[in-house]
Amino acid sequence: MKILFNDILQQSNIAKELKSPMLSELYHLASPFIIMLDKERPINSIGIGNTDGTYFDIIFNNGDSFNFSFTGNGLYVKREISNAYQLTIKTNATYIGRIGAGYACDIPTSIAKEPSFNSTSQPRTTLSGQVIQGLGGYNFRTVSLDSRYKIDSKIMTEIQDGYKYIGMGYPFFIDLTNESYKLPFDKLYATERNQRQMSFESGVKRFLYSRRFVFEERF
Repeated sequence: MKILFNDILQQSNIAKELKSPMLSELYHLASPFIIMLDKERPINSIGIGNTDGTYFDIIFNNGDSFNFSFTGNGLYVKREISNAYQLTIKTNATYIGRIGAGYACDIPTSIAKEPSFNSTSQPRTTLSGQVIQGLGGYNFRTVSLDSRYKIDSKIMTEIQDGYKYIGMGYPFFIDLTNESYKLPFDKLYATERNQRQMSFESGVKRFLYSRRFVFEERF
């Protein structure tokens, strides 16, 4: 999987609605849309959540570009890293719930995958065995992924740099393209069940750590 631990757009000039972890807080924009960072930073991914747009063209101030079609809330990864302090976004979107950017950490995962479909609805069963539908609630996906000794010093640095917002419960932008051969989805916007107390396991002499990630979809 590829995951954005350090969202550098939290240190940019974008509106607070685009920085908010809640995708329901919409920002209505006009294309092109310019983002200024606090300084030049390495970028190889863009996270998008809750938009009516179908395509995004990202142009960096160094001349690099990245275009992709929006297929769901999650992370979109480019092949090369672009060092930039300004992003110009051209899109047919009229609104976005959240946008993120930064370095996508590539964490290979074990063969076993555990996807799940869940609901917070609370139906009731009558004495005659009839079901009364649960009112309210929402449906969401979860997935459990295990990584054995693949978390290196670069990834750990990204976690440390982004932990201010990770610890505040901000969901992650995730790309599961490498896992999609065994999963029914390839993008995810989700929190990790224990992200406010992230622990790692070591067992080899090199700087490599393991962790089981359990992601819960957020909106």
